[in-house]
Order: sequence, then structure tokens, then C-alpha cells
Amino acid sequence: MADLHVYVGIDAGTKTSKLAYSDNISTRIIASPEGFDINALREEAEIFFDEPVFSCVIAIPENFSRRQREDILFSAKSNGFTETEIITCYEAMCLAVPEDEKILVCDMGATKTEFVVLNRDEVIANEFIDDVCGDSFDRVLAEYIADLRLIDSVDANILREAMRIKHVLSEHESLTWHERTITRDDFGRLIYFPVKRLTHSADMLVRVHKPVKIIMTGGSCNVPLVRKIFAGISPDIQPEFDLNLIVRGASLKAFTLSKENRHNARADILSRLQELRAGIIELEDILTRSQEDRLYSMFRQAEGMKDSGSITLIENLIREIKNASFR
Repeated sequence: MADLHVYVGIDAGTKTSKLAYSDNISTRIIASPEGFDINALREEAEIFFDEPVFSCVIAIPENFSRRQREDILFSAKSNGFTETEIITCYEAMCLAVPEDEKILVCDMGATKTEFVVLNRDEVIANEFIDDVCGDSFDRVLAEYIADLRLIDSVDANILREAMRIKHVLSEHESLTWHERTITRDDFGRLIYFPVKRLTHSADMLVRVHKPVKIIMTGGSCNVPLVRKIFAGISPDIQPEFDLNLIVRGASLKAFTLSKENRHNARADILSRLQELRAGIIELEDILTRSQEDRLYSMFRQAEGMKDSGSITLIENLIREIKNASFR
């Protein structure tokens, strides 16, 4: 399968990057919690496929500069991805949500929240909110737990603890931290008004553009209060939550490229087989019956399998026959 180019899709997230492979039926996700660690993602993919993976499609934010795009490409190539294609997160969203009507996507990332209105494969509106995002939730929770322990300032360790507590409270009602009980409601009170600001923006976009569907994506969609408040945006539309929307879109693009490469690779193999058949005519005078039978048996096998390994075996045998005839 390595000869036919396994393409994978990657979401170059700020805090959690993801890699996915789609077979058009299901998508398998590999996540890196350490930001854009493309080498770790590639190694995990190779363990999964049990073969080298060197082709990828990377989804990046729309507002990335030329320098940032070049850095992404350099990182990919220096970590083993010799064939890399970049698409924007908007393109990935359009691929993952192939609807014929308007869709509102709310992407709650680590450094910003973005609303995007999609109409088929076109972006017709977008809005950024920089101060309500995963990082801002971590910060306000970090300040809260620092106050609990009478700590004057928030450092990197407190921020990491806050991120961990946020994840735990997404799954559980409460946890004990340094003999203090922190509840999901405590966290909800801290972020209630910022989340309401988000829903105000979403409500305005719904009123203006009248989407048929609202899709929430991004890590902060796991926060129960976010899900609860967004569920009240429209009485007619219940938001759908798809944390892997962007990486699924990238993997679907990768699946398309993989199919194209399979087709091109097979076409190249059949073309090479025709050339080799023509070349054998020149060897008819020196072929033994055993060599002839073996060659044509290998041709039948190569035409059935359509892989470059069979071509190499035929080329090696022809080379051996030619070398033996010149001795």
C-alpha cells in the first residue's frame, strides 16, 4: 500500500493537533495534546498503518501569514512528510459538511472563537472573538484556583492545573483539589457571561443568514455550560457537536488525493507493463521455454495486483536474462 501513497489529514491545532485517515466510511483520529507535534503524529500513523506515511493534507487557519504557511510546510517536510498539501480550515469545514443549504459553524479554538456561515462550498460570513476561547477559560479558572490557595500570581503550573481541572469537570460534577472541592457549577459561574456573549453573536448570525444547521467544533465544546447555553440559541435548531470537524474535512481531502494517486499509480504500472511486453519480443530468440513461462506468469500476476513490486520482479528477471545472454 505504501506504493499507492497513503494520505492523511491533519488539523494543525494550537493546543491539540489531530491526524486522521478516512476510508470514506469512518475516520480514525490520532491526537497530539502537545500542540502541533507533527513528528509524533506521523509516528503514531505509521504504527497504525504498519508502513511509512509520507503524504498529508494540513488544515490551517484562514488568517495564517505566508511565513506561517512556509513554517508549516518546512515542519512537515523536515519530519518525514515529503508530499504536503495545505488547505484552510474553511475548506476543511466545507468538505466535512457537504450540505446544499446554509450552515453556521462555531469553532471554539484555543486562542479564538470563530463563527463561519457556509453556503455549499462558499464562506458568506465570518466573525472572530479573540477574548472568549479555550485559553480565556483556562485563565479565569487558573485565577480562581490561585485565589483558593492564596497565591498572588498565576504561573505556568497553575495554568496547566486549570486546564486539567477544566477537562475533568467536563466529565464529572466535581473534583477535590488540594483539599478543596471545585464543582462544575463553580466553573460555570466563571464563564457564564463570556459564553453568553458568544451566543449573542451566534443569534445575530442566525437571524441574518437563517442557517438550517448549527455545528459546534473545537475543544471547548466539551464544556457542559457551553453546550447548555448554545442549545437555547434557536427553538428550531439544536446544535450538533463535532469536535473533529476540521480534521475530518482534511482527511476527506486526503482520501480524494489518495484515490487519485492510486488511479495514477495503476495507470503508470499498466503503461510500464505494456513497455515491458514490447521489450520481451526482442528477447524471444534467447528465451528458454522455462524463462518464457515464468515471465508470462509474472505478467499475469502483475496485471492482477497492479503494484510496483511485481514490476520490479519482472525487470530484474529480464535483466538477468540479458546479462546471461551476453556471457
